[in-house]
Amino acid sequence: MKVLKIIVVMMLLTLLSGCQPPTDEEIYYKAQKKLGEMESYQTTAKIYVQREEIEQEYVFQQSFHYPNKYHLEVLFPENLKGNLTISNGRTAWIKHPSINQVWRMEQFEQSQEQLMFIGYFMRNLYNSGESTIERKIVEGKDFIVITTPLPGANYYFYQQRLWVDTKELVPTQLHIIDEKGKTRFKVLYEDFIYNPKLEEDLFNLN
Repeated sequence: MKVLKIIVVMMLLTLLSGCQPPTDEEIYYKAQKKLGEMESYQTTAKIYVQREEIEQEYVFQQSFHYPNKYHLEVLFPENLKGNLTISNGRTAWIKHPSINQVWRMEQFEQSQEQLMFIGYFMRNLYNSGESTIERKIVEGKDFIVITTPLPGANYYFYQQRLWVDTKELVPTQLHIIDEKGKTRFKVLYEDFIYNPKLEEDLFNLN
């Protein structure tokens, strides 16, 4: 009977230890592993740009394929709807259907459009030795927040900060921070899809 009690106590201890919430380190590892396995994604990105005291809103359909292919289509505002920015990693096109014009560029590095993409955030993160990671709870929701400096940083484009939901392990926000810590750009990601199959034609303008 004594042996049976010991076995029951050991089983209860094992069960209770298995129910312990994950540590910060375990959550950090899971979030970084999930992001590290990302080869492509699609999302609706709501961009908020702060200019002086005025905040402007833009909405894009955003597709990205590692390492540097992307397709960006404006959904809002109405006067810009349908405008495209496309890059196949070597050449970029900007298309304005309303005026039937296309601009082609062979050098399109470090554009503001790239700052909206998580793929470029991840590249900056891997190349930086000064990134930080922390856990925050905002309005009852739990997030991993990763901050990394921007290459060639200036006063207005100093750092990027990515927010990842700890439950779903999906990115929810990306902030562009100035040198004084003020958010200049804020991107909210909706309907985020990891690793969708993206056709090559999506990243070329014929």
